[in-house]
Amino acid sequence: MVAKYKAAIIGHTGQGDYGHGLDLVYKDMSDVAVVAVADPDPSGLEAAVIRCQAERAYSNFNEMLEKENIDIVNVCPRTLVHHAEMVKAVASSSARALFCEKPLAATLAEADSMLEACREGEVRVAVAHRRANPYEQLAKRWVDEGRIGELQVLRARGKWDRRAGGEDLAVLGPHMMDSMRYMAGAAVKWVHAHVQKNGRSVTAEDAHIGNEGIGLTAGDQIAAYYAFENGVTGHFESLPNHACTSRNTRHFGFEAHGTEGILSLRNSPNGEMYFYNDGLFIPDDEVAWERVYIDEWEAIPINERTHHSNVCIVKELLDAMEEGSDVVQASSGKDALAAQEMIVAVHESQRLGGRVSLPLVNRENPYSFWLDAGAT
Repeated sequence: MVAKYKAAIIGHTGQGDYGHGLDLVYKDMSDVAVVAVADPDPSGLEAAVIRCQAERAYSNFNEMLEKENIDIVNVCPRTLVHHAEMVKAVASSSARALFCEKPLAATLAEADSMLEACREGEVRVAVAHRRANPYEQLAKRWVDEGRIGELQVLRARGKWDRRAGGEDLAVLGPHMMDSMRYMAGAAVKWVHAHVQKNGRSVTAEDAHIGNEGIGLTAGDQIAAYYAFENGVTGHFESLPNHACTSRNTRHFGFEAHGTEGILSLRNSPNGEMYFYNDGLFIPDDEVAWERVYIDEWEAIPINERTHHSNVCIVKELLDAMEEGSDVVQASSGKDALAAQEMIVAVHESQRLGGRVSLPLVNRENPYSFWLDAGAT
């Protein structure tokens, strides 16, 4: 069978590698052929060619994009150091679709320019957020159908591990911000947040370069309040808890509180959903949490479920590419930008000492702006 689409993979061994399996998404898709892989690390490139069953190998992604006639490109590295350069190169290539690892960019200015390049190049974008997980799709249907009554509040958390605070927000926050927007079904009007370090409010002097190319960040504790345009409110918290057990991973997730019930989504490692049949949670025996199961999903081996989520994203992206539309169930470039803005707004609120309206005026890193202004 001749593949309908040609794909290219961009990785960077040692600097974000290939993300959460973005390089392997096509292994079970007979209508897509991986024609090329780019990776500046020789051993990493050799392994990726074998792993992806790619036809050709390149040490430079720009050369690959110039020479290959492709339909879709996966920008896989988790590290943000080269994301903007990679995405803009894809936008000026023959590609019509882009599947990108999260977070989208280190700053809003970068994200703005990346998405503008994709608009000009007519490249459809999907970002690897967790809302493609079947449990989150089911939860969205339940919310929209009124299974928990009227949605009132969303409460989200990071993993609260060694990265608690700024890094937890930057690395895992994109999933939670995207999920809250998706469940709320509305944009955020304003954000008010408090960022602390060792129990005190952070200042510009606390800023440091975070891991994975996220740029300047600060804090080991974050509390953020989000006001959505439709009256729903959202909360995000990240607290220091260095136990770093499997419970940190399962703690990562959010609750959707309605007038008649509550949904709890545990986003890692591969999705769990619980239902509480009352709008008021009381830890007694009158009402108990019920585990919700999707049998088809549970039948998939645990180590294959992230792959299946990625496949769902890519299939929708290819359809969107053909239709000239944006993805809806998966997270689009616009969705990823909005999630990133919710994250940056936390630190901008800390810098300004109050609530901030969206869209943000400052598109640069708040701590860079703070340091440049000489504030402490």
